Amino acid sequence: MIVIARGGTTTFLSMALNAGVRGVITLQGAPESHLGILSREYGIPCIMSVAFDKGVRTARGEIIPADGVRVRMDLTSRPTGTVSVETGAPVDDTPTTDSAPAMTAEQLAQIQLLLNKFQGEVPRGREGHEVMVARQGSAVLDLDDTSMNRELTVDEVNDVLHYLVWNEWDALAARATEGESGLIPRQEYEAMGIMDSWFHHPEWLRVIQDHVGADGISAIATRAHREIGTKINMLHIWACASAPSFGRGIALELGLHDYDYRTRRITEAMSTVRRLYRGLWGSGPMFASMRDYQAPILDPSWIARFESDRIALSDDRGRSTFQRFNGALELLGFLVHFDNRLGLGDSGPYPTADGGFVIVRDLFINEPAYPWSDTTAGLPYAVTIAMFFAGDTDLETKVFDLSTMFTEPSNYLPHVTGVAVYAREKFDTPIDQLRTLSLEDMAQLRAEAETKSEALYKRIAVMSQQEKVMAGAVVYASGFLLPFARAAGIYDDLVRDHGFMSIHPVVEACHDRIVGGVASEMIPRLFLTGSWANDVPPHSSDTVSTMPDEFEVLQAIRTRGFATVEQISISSGIPAERVREVVAASEEKGFVKQRTGRINGASLTPVGRARLLLVTEAAVTADQHAAITSAYAVFLGPNRAFKAIASSWQMDQDLTTTLGSLPPVHHDVAAVIAQAATAQPRFGLYRQRLDHAFEQFRNGNTDALARPMVESYHDIWMELHEDLLATLGRARTDHDE
Repeated sequence: MIVIARGGTTTFLSMALNAGVRGVITLQGAPESHLGILSREYGIPCIMSVAFDKGVRTARGEIIPADGVRVRMDLTSRPTGTVSVETGAPVDDTPTTDSAPAMTAEQLAQIQLLLNKFQGEVPRGREGHEVMVARQGSAVLDLDDTSMNRELTVDEVNDVLHYLVWNEWDALAARATEGESGLIPRQEYEAMGIMDSWFHHPEWLRVIQDHVGADGISAIATRAHREIGTKINMLHIWACASAPSFGRGIALELGLHDYDYRTRRITEAMSTVRRLYRGLWGSGPMFASMRDYQAPILDPSWIARFESDRIALSDDRGRSTFQRFNGALELLGFLVHFDNRLGLGDSGPYPTADGGFVIVRDLFINEPAYPWSDTTAGLPYAVTIAMFFAGDTDLETKVFDLSTMFTEPSNYLPHVTGVAVYAREKFDTPIDQLRTLSLEDMAQLRAEAETKSEALYKRIAVMSQQEKVMAGAVVYASGFLLPFARAAGIYDDLVRDHGFMSIHPVVEACHDRIVGGVASEMIPRLFLTGSWANDVPPHSSDTVSTMPDEFEVLQAIRTRGFATVEQISISSGIPAERVREVVAASEEKGFVKQRTGRINGASLTPVGRARLLLVTEAAVTADQHAAITSAYAVFLGPNRAFKAIASSWQMDQDLTTTLGSLPPVHHDVAAVIAQAATAQPRFGLYRQRLDHAFEQFRNGNTDALARPMVESYHDIWMELHEDLLATLGRARTDHDE
């Protein structure tokens, strides 16, 4: 059976690869994509980015052969291939109307140029590296600097970013057309995770460094020399360098803040990351692309051990066992880590005594930090494969900073002459307790991994789209720093006190906007153009810049949910004309959506909710936050009492009883409002509004107590409750009822 898929991702086809399909054809993708890599590991022919001119149409209008049609794959002209369809296959000639205009030839040519050369100018590889180094204004990329404990200057950080943006393009441009997955919404969660890295990474790195010290940061990275089966590797350090600035680029695109917002955090974080690189390499250039794509990180003693445990792949049985084992575990590593490269880490080449070399691959197949790890229980945390290559091989290897090896020719498996394989049961299993695997062990572990892959696939498949996006974002943002948090011994502290293994509220608020088209449009554009790497300005602001009255207006919209200009004016105390100006400006920036017609008013967009969280940081000081926190704790008592009154009123409309029980509650909430108003005077407006509704009810207007949407006592009370929670940045829980 030959499978045809839309995109060049791996996880969607997990079951097909494990089942041993005869071939894979994709409509999108490139050989450097995850699926291209895995199909080679499995020895399954794969032809990517195929365009069929005849066949049946998918729901999206794509042309593919009908199910059951015979298809022939011809790979004799590698690295290209051709696909032919049997004569007489069903054809759908129904014309279709594209929902969006096709790109012009000029647009396609521009995209191809950006794929082939960075910003249309700088090539890949060694030549591109030389161009980017020549543009440097400092020696920041040289780790021989003796003053590693100092903080980098703004100019030095910008030099790192200028090189890093090319470095990322160099590593990933080849798979930029990988396409989408039918299982995991990777572009969407990547956008969320990268953005979360901007809002979280600098704080997490600071906490880790405060705990272990500057020298301790470098010491953590030196473990990459002594250990196999560790995530302390190039990829995780590289991600800590690039992801926060890429995430900042997304936030700037969304208009969430100005260029100077907390940019000091970038210089602090990059200084910490540079210390990690110092520990990783010891000296010399900072990136593998500056080292001719060679990454021999392990101590030489490991090579001697690998040679002593080497298994020769001298017959078809041994080679087939290894190849299937390698493919199954690599696939599971991708699946555990939501279709990204955090489940794999390559290093090398390491020269051997016989003139050959070794490439070392760590595969992480059982990560206990993730909730779905119960599906991989019983498997080792990591498996390490040392692959031996002969000295006379014509294979050219490059190890990129993503801890991923690419080779020319792309299929390296026929060139592997032997392997040494080890299992590390837990992430902290002592190295002297590693388990050496035989071919029989590999066959058994491969079978177990395929069974676990099926269970994990089913677990992910039943997740909602939002659950997948949020889970993948955590894998990305928290997963990048996970090994350093563990090594520093403060994983639990970060989870408890600093939002580790969760998504920042600002990023979470943007979810609907990100999945609504931002990810699919913005991420490729920022990546291909390199425009995510915005320079760090010389000045940094701890809070966002806001326009006058922005907080009060957005907060009023937030607490009401949907409000007219007049209602916003009532809630904020700001004149209606000024409210109208602020709403119009906020709508232009994408923070507010206005509705006109029979029902008119304004509501916050997802980005507007995120913006309000940042504006609240600027509007509410620490002392004010503490005072409102204290007031809110007192509020919960009268809140329970008023809920009981409102519930009873809705049941029996007993005016006498209600008029007797409401005054004490009104008195108590007035005290709460007075306390909150000492911090934020705008809360005093609630006293006036509640007083008015109370008098209306006491004078016989029964609608004034609990009728919805008439400025009733209940309406105002609920708005006050929501305002207190929003000001404190708290989500409503059962405790708040």
